[in-house]
Amino acid sequence: MPAALDHAGPVCHSEDMKRLLFPLAFLPLLALALLIGCAAPQRAPFSPESDALLASFADWGPKADAAHVAALEAAARGDCSALSDWREKLLRPDGEVAFNAAHAGRATLRFEGPWAVYAPAGEPKATVLYLHGGGWAVGDARLCEDFCAGLAERAQAEVWSLNYPLAPEHPFPVAPRFAAERLNALRARFPGRPLYVAGDSAGGNLAVAAALLAPGQADGLILAYPALAVQDKVAPEGDLYGDVLALTDALMSAFGRLYVDAATAAADPVASPLAAGDDALRALPPVLTLAAECDVLAGQSRVFHERLAALGRTGDVRHVVPGAVHGFLSFPTLTAAQGEALGVAVGWIKADR
Repeated sequence: MPAALDHAGPVCHSEDMKRLLFPLAFLPLLALALLIGCAAPQRAPFSPESDALLASFADWGPKADAAHVAALEAAARGDCSALSDWREKLLRPDGEVAFNAAHAGRATLRFEGPWAVYAPAGEPKATVLYLHGGGWAVGDARLCEDFCAGLAERAQAEVWSLNYPLAPEHPFPVAPRFAAERLNALRARFPGRPLYVAGDSAGGNLAVAAALLAPGQADGLILAYPALAVQDKVAPEGDLYGDVLALTDALMSAFGRLYVDAATAAADPVASPLAAGDDALRALPPVLTLAAECDVLAGQSRVFHERLAALGRTGDVRHVVPGAVHGFLSFPTLTAAQGEALGVAVGWIKADR
């Protein structure tokens, strides 16, 4: 019999092979995990001025946010003392004399009933009904004064900024009905001018609500970071930016609960415009939205414009201000975001003439 052949190398037994191949079995799972991780939504970077603002909040911001939530919860129980103090702190100390001196030759400010009226130096070519933000519970007609004055100066528009009734003293639907009545009044008073309804945050919500309640009266809507689903979050933005102190998820939820009950918020488009049917949305005038990129509410306006586009509408624009946080129209240091938003709004109004 022939002699046995010697093997040139070691024998690879079945158990050895299993040990070698076992890690390879997990490669597809690892690749899938990496793909999912890469596809997961990521927070956009804050702009330098937003980052500086948030850094200034670092020491006291969380306590203030908690105090504001507590004030809203107390108001819901009938104790409005802390809410009243908060409202007082937001009021501008200077009046029309100081404004008119600072804006000499460019715009004027006067007060007329519930209105703060910002008028251009020349003959107005448009009218704007402005509705301030503040979660339907705080704020007043001068909260976004620089933006209103800028529209007057650069768009040659007379801006009528409205002090509307606040919650909880005036629960839903008092504020949207009040806004719709004033929209009708401005249309009757200035029938020859284009009429726009504008607002930021809760005011953006009320701007859409007023247009729904007074169909055909507005020629356009200008919405800055609007709240369009009062007691609901839209992912991923609602999750990514829920801890940003300009408007945290906890504060937005407290505002919403104080303003309207959950069942109404979910079903009534006057409370939550995202609940509107296609026919109601189709009847809206052209919409310009000035969205803050780093905002817990940014997803709401994104979905809103997706619905508008799906209806075949033209003339609607959603402009995202990169790195901006909620409320940028009312923070004095956020000048770059304000300037960008104002430029877009002015251009949009002028293009409509």
